[in-house]
Amino acid sequence: MSLKLFLLNAFGGIKATSKIESEKESLWNDYQVFSQVEQSAELKEFLILEEQVSTESFKKHKAELKALKFKGSPEDRQLKQFEKLKRNKKLQRYYQTAGSADLKRYERLKEGTELDRYFELEKLVQEGLNKSDEKAKELQAEYKRLKSAEPVLFFHRYPKSAAFKNYLRMQHSEEKRSFEDLKDVVESDDFKKQKAYLEDPKKWEKTPEFEAEKRYLELKNKTEIILYQKYKNSTALDFFKKWNIVFEDRFDAGVLDHSKWKPLNYWAAKTIGKNFSPAGDLQAFTEGKNTHLKGARLQIQVKKEKQNTLVWNPVLGFVENEMNYSSDTLTTGGLFESQYGILEAKIKYNPEKSCQDVFYLAGEDNSVRVNLFENGAKSQFGLSKTESGKLHEEAFSLSGLSAGKLYIFTMEWNKEKISWKVNDKELFAIQNTVPDYPMFINLASLVISESNALPHNFEVDWVRFYQKRKS
Repeated sequence: MSLKLFLLNAFGGIKATSKIESEKESLWNDYQVFSQVEQSAELKEFLILEEQVSTESFKKHKAELKALKFKGSPEDRQLKQFEKLKRNKKLQRYYQTAGSADLKRYERLKEGTELDRYFELEKLVQEGLNKSDEKAKELQAEYKRLKSAEPVLFFHRYPKSAAFKNYLRMQHSEEKRSFEDLKDVVESDDFKKQKAYLEDPKKWEKTPEFEAEKRYLELKNKTEIILYQKYKNSTALDFFKKWNIVFEDRFDAGVLDHSKWKPLNYWAAKTIGKNFSPAGDLQAFTEGKNTHLKGARLQIQVKKEKQNTLVWNPVLGFVENEMNYSSDTLTTGGLFESQYGILEAKIKYNPEKSCQDVFYLAGEDNSVRVNLFENGAKSQFGLSKTESGKLHEEAFSLSGLSAGKLYIFTMEWNKEKISWKVNDKELFAIQNTVPDYPMFINLASLVISESNALPHNFEVDWVRFYQKRKS
């Protein structure tokens, strides 16, 4: 047993498969949205608007308009001053007098000819009349009569009135000038328009800038833009930005996808065109009859049953033989291969000592295998190499995992290193003898000793292969 793996598994050093899968699925979905948004016209519009509404001039203009009110404005002060002058008693009396019949009568008498005879006689009297002269006496009597007449009495009395004196004082006063100037201002269309503008509580809402801000906020609150904002300065999506899925099977189609998998050993197909069993194996490969897709999961089933197949004999070559067990093998050889990348799969850890489940990469000559997962008589992953008929292995034991549970097994391969992980926890790595040629995926379940503990299922939930994105 791998003590390291046992301790990690027992004390939470390996995260739960469901949690990892959920987190990665969520990030993948977010990345899809992020990528779409990143190229969208809406984001371009949003970023332009964001730059606009974030400027100090925009904020200042908005604040100024929001703070702009009629109360306390120059227009408000002008109107208050006008109203104050409008209440001025002296000005009120002035305008009352200015429009009065008495003033009009006085001015008419002053400017007209109605009192000319009176003024003529007054002048003669003032110059002195000969009181013994009959004609003079007549003029004196006429003068006295006219002087006591109501028009003359009014003409002499009215200028002494308080109303007329106030009229004269206010006629050229600063108060009157200010009042009339302000009256022209506050009764003008421009003043009324400005007053209505200043009193409008929605003047900001009527600007082009408000429409820009409204559109900005509308875009900002869109789910896709919120997601973009969340990740634009984050490293959370870096994996998907760096790596691209080039091969994936979720096994949810109900039948095996033959554009991805062949139920035929790659090297058997290259030689005799059908499956055969290597010397020492006890199973016959059925070319797909033991491969099932159930509940969106791949099952390679090992059964105890009679099955004829060819067996490779180093001396006699291919010999037909009856096997007591049946199984299957799958390969992407001829359909998909890659040089370097990340291979990961969600696999059920279900060791059966009489069987050996294998999930590995191999190249054309099959001398080197990069084992993502081996389970059964040996539970491990690592690198195996055959030289001069001898098998050499660099491997890490998986026997500390919990039987019956699903784990995500990951292998990252580049030209300097291969590393292996279980549920994102790196457990093993090699830096020597790294394959530098294209390899393809292979799965099989082998029977290596007699067993009554069958059927046995080699179960895989999904498979993915990533390659680095081209910059």
